[in-house]
Amino acid sequence: MDPDKKQRIMQAAERLFRMRRVHEITLDEIAREADVGKGTLYLYFTDKDDLIFQAAVAGFDRMCLTVRENAAPGVAFRQTLLRTCETISGFFQQRRPLFRIILSEGDRDMEGGGVGLRQRWRERRRPMTEAVAAILSQGMASGDVRKDVPAEVLAEYLLGILRTRSWELQDRPEAERSLAGVADIFMNGAGPGARATPAAGKPALA
Repeated sequence: MDPDKKQRIMQAAERLFRMRRVHEITLDEIAREADVGKGTLYLYFTDKDDLIFQAAVAGFDRMCLTVRENAAPGVAFRQTLLRTCETISGFFQQRRPLFRIILSEGDRDMEGGGVGLRQRWRERRRPMTEAVAAILSQGMASGDVRKDVPAEVLAEYLLGILRTRSWELQDRPEAERSLAGVADIFMNGAGPGARATPAAGKPALA
């Protein structure tokens, strides 16, 4: 197995998926784009769905580790929270075309009646939830985060807000969907007593 060749195949597939819909692209075309034989694809991937999924989650474990490492000693919790939002959002933004396939077309089963892409992602994403929950648990210990809701539940709330920002609000002005605003709303809520959302590009969560 050649890791570099596998990476080249995934990058070739991602280039094609950025330009056309998934059902329009064949494995033969991906092989040509990657300059490998079609049989080589099957050394690394069981089918096109598997290729899509592996390309989407490449680097996912490293991203989760980075989230855990964001909680550096001496860094205020609110700054750690903002860094966490930036790390997660950056990962998914880079792989947006692939995750669009997983989320919009992932309910269909893989060939042979296997598990669908969306279900595979639900099972694969747990380390991310755990990494965010670990950050929030530190916030609980420091008194910055409420303790009456389990950290894992709060982690899912935060991930849900980030997902909404990336997908449902993608066409809104950046000032209305800044990551600083996401972190601020998560920490302070949307009630009348909450602070105003920081403008894009300005210091936040001081």
